[in-house]
Amino acid sequence: MSVMNQTFLTDGEITKKEKTLLLVGLFAARREERQMQYFVKLAVEAENSIVEIAELISSAIISRGIPTWLSGIEAITYAIELVGNADVTVEEVGVSSFISQEECISYYQSEFEVLPKWIQYLVDYAPDTLLKYSNLRTTSLRDGAVSRLLKELLLYAINICDAYEKGIAIHKANAIALGADDAVLEEIKAICIYAVGIQAIWSDEAGISHQHTSRP
Repeated sequence: MSVMNQTFLTDGEITKKEKTLLLVGLFAARREERQMQYFVKLAVEAENSIVEIAELISSAIISRGIPTWLSGIEAITYAIELVGNADVTVEEVGVSSFISQEECISYYQSEFEVLPKWIQYLVDYAPDTLLKYSNLRTTSLRDGAVSRLLKELLLYAINICDAYEKGIAIHKANAIALGADDAVLEEIKAICIYAVGIQAIWSDEAGISHQHTSRP
């Protein structure tokens, strides 16, 4: 392992195990598969399971869509090659499903102080999509093999790397509500600098306007 990795990939506010897993998910979301595969090996060496790798990557689908999963299956395949899958078991976790628009609205009102415009427009113009997206979101962001906090931190990192302010704000607030403090958020920024360079420093600064159309 390089000197840079030895310095960076150590236990801190976020563990080495979590950092390697986050980097697999981050590069899957960015569709940078060579970098993703490099960190799959490190993630497995840090004792991340195939289930953890798959679950974290799948949580990014709500933000960056199915292309994330198409890259992610290469990560999962490589992890299986490294450790085998004979002992893989997935715990069944019951997740309540929304069956009405009103239930979806109530959920988002509990998540956000003000109903976001991107949700309001689904309510107004694409209610069927609202229902399906909301069920995907609650399933993806539940506590499972990977905590919801780590999933929110991944989504926070993805949006920092894309310099997408709205997504940064949503997932930063969610992570803080789940217990992340300034030290944890700073380590996420360090991961982003490691992934995309120095421009990640300014992505989470207030008052900077970016013209992006990515989803949160």
